[in-house]
Amino acid sequence: MWMLLMLIAVAPIVFLAMKLDQLSKMQNRLKVQLHFAEQQSVQLEHLAFWLAEEQSQQLLAKVHQAGRAHTKAPVWYLHTELLCKAIPVLCKEQANHSTLPRQAVAKFLKQQNQLSFNEMENFIRHHPVLTEFWQSNTLTSYLKMCQRAVEMLQDYQPVHSDRLAG
Repeated sequence: MWMLLMLIAVAPIVFLAMKLDQLSKMQNRLKVQLHFAEQQSVQLEHLAFWLAEEQSQQLLAKVHQAGRAHTKAPVWYLHTELLCKAIPVLCKEQANHSTLPRQAVAKFLKQQNQLSFNEMENFIRHHPVLTEFWQSNTLTSYLKMCQRAVEMLQDYQPVHSDRLAG
């Protein structure tokens, strides 16, 4: 009888010990998976930063090419250039601080000290095709806005005084 009671008392302890061992093994497996996921996250973050830098450089090359194509670049040439320069900064700000694009651009412009945030917003609002992207306030919409601003710069045709006379 005492043996049976002893067995009944020990059985739950043995069961709990086995469960604890299983949980320990699962915890170790999850730690390895977490470490692997963190490594992948860092690699993806570096890739995203590199792609942002590449996108910025490609768009800036188009901006500079469009600027050289005109004897007098449009007044908003600087606006477009700064929007493109802000791409890598914006990407890092979003990854590190969950900053929204408008906030990151405001911070970037303040650091650049070439154009105020209000001047940039006025430029964007002056062009409805850019306003739509700006209002979305996402990284994807910001990239599309930059691409569209560059296209506008490439398509820019200055008004010549001889055309005005006709």
